[in-house]
Amino acid sequence: MTHKISHLGIIACSKTKSIINKLLSNIDLSKGGYDTILALLDISWCGIQDVENVASCYNNIFSSNFANNNEKKDNEIKQSKDDFFNIKGFYPIFEVAPGMTAFKIPHSWENSTNQLVTDILDFTLPPISIISGHKNVGKSTFSRYLVNSMLNICPKVAYIESDVGQSEFTPCGLVSLNILDSPIFGPPFTHIQQPYRSYFIGHNSPRDDPDYYLDCLRELITVYRRDIACGPEYGMYGDEQIRIPLIINTHGWSKGMGYDLYLHIISSAKPSHIFQFYSATITNKNLPPLPEYVVSPNDQEPPKVSFVEMIDTPGPSKYSASDRRVLSLFSYFYSTSAMTVKQENVKWWAFDQPLVRRVPWCLDWRKGLTKGIFMLSGEVPLSQLLYALNGSIVGLIGDIDNSYKSEQVDIEMSESKEQESRIIPNYFPCPDFSPPSPTEYTCLGLAIIRSIDPTSHTFHILTPLPSSVLFKTNTIVKGTLELPVWLMLDHTKNSSLGVHGVQWKRAPYMSIESGGGVGNAAQKIRRNIKRRSQKPNI
Repeated sequence: MTHKISHLGIIACSKTKSIINKLLSNIDLSKGGYDTILALLDISWCGIQDVENVASCYNNIFSSNFANNNEKKDNEIKQSKDDFFNIKGFYPIFEVAPGMTAFKIPHSWENSTNQLVTDILDFTLPPISIISGHKNVGKSTFSRYLVNSMLNICPKVAYIESDVGQSEFTPCGLVSLNILDSPIFGPPFTHIQQPYRSYFIGHNSPRDDPDYYLDCLRELITVYRRDIACGPEYGMYGDEQIRIPLIINTHGWSKGMGYDLYLHIISSAKPSHIFQFYSATITNKNLPPLPEYVVSPNDQEPPKVSFVEMIDTPGPSKYSASDRRVLSLFSYFYSTSAMTVKQENVKWWAFDQPLVRRVPWCLDWRKGLTKGIFMLSGEVPLSQLLYALNGSIVGLIGDIDNSYKSEQVDIEMSESKEQESRIIPNYFPCPDFSPPSPTEYTCLGLAIIRSIDPTSHTFHILTPLPSSVLFKTNTIVKGTLELPVWLMLDHTKNSSLGVHGVQWKRAPYMSIESGGGVGNAAQKIRRNIKRRSQKPNI
């Protein structure tokens, strides 16, 4: 349900308003005794529940053990409540259930959030807030709670995601600036959206190129200050004299270089508020004390630092960080154009049509890639470029100027040069060339290079982007993002026979036979092994 509450009342679309008014008309409010009224809408038409069919490891992702083990009891509840709770995926719990814990907002969250909401009304400029802490302490949950609380008084909230490994609104490998106008519910893969501005880092961590990572974040902060915070298009809503605040969610890499990157983000953002997670018992997850130049800067008002309580997780998560990254990629590549515009009663995800069955876009690198191809990691020789790109996830890059369209110029050339251009696109390898400048280019989205036809100098790509956005592409950038094997399979057919009518022995880049010998598995990097001189004396 797309709506929010402001100090002017409920702000909602006309359809949502009519539904709310109809529900309220069925409730006798004169009896009183209501602290909260929850309006639940069934949006199963969006198609996100079909993600379970793509990969068997995500079966029952929208159901709980309590619901599965108590299906009979659940049916009894529905009958006793006159089918009031007859919404797929919604399971009311009326009694204590083993393995189920209720989430309770800590008092430190409420107090710090209420202080920020008060400051929004008092500040002349919109506040900039940074959320920081170790990984797995509740930063994402707190950021959703903070956004939803701020939307009660603000028409929109700006959100910069700096955690390239666990992004909230985009697939992994991106840093982005999003403009939010509705509450956030559900895990990240259920609310993937097109950002206002984004940059392709190409990795699950900023470790490989921290300088470029910081350059991109600085530019996002600059864009917010220039276009969003005080821009007439986003800065006002009706008669409300409230500017759009900014929330910056930081990564959970709190040691060594990760902490240095965090301090650089603070220096660039110059925040008015810092929310830092803290625990009196789990001290190894606490961040070091902030430097003096952060808490007492010379050129600005010092930020208000609030220490918020860590969430005590009772056990391991059902899905790992890698599993959640795969889910976000599923959500992105199977999304439809209806999700971008939030069109109701039309599928936002088309999981019923595997990617291997879809007709790809054809991208001529002589006409559509006027700026060329960048490789963000690894020394790939020119002779192996097409092999490295085939079957990979890449970033589609375009000029920041939205009016740009790919130039299609006919060039006369000799026969030898024509033959050379047929097999070799413009190539800018790492580390000889820097990545595309964030002040000039933006990431339009991600794509899968399904196949390459050298004779027609064409990339066959799969992407959810519409043609109007694809025409702005002038650069392809490849990082180290891995293509999940599930995106290569046809989940609607019997996988034992092959892929999309192609037998396993002829399927490219895949095999069901077990490998053997040295080098048959991916290399694992272990960073927890210390040199003998670094080990403590026992």
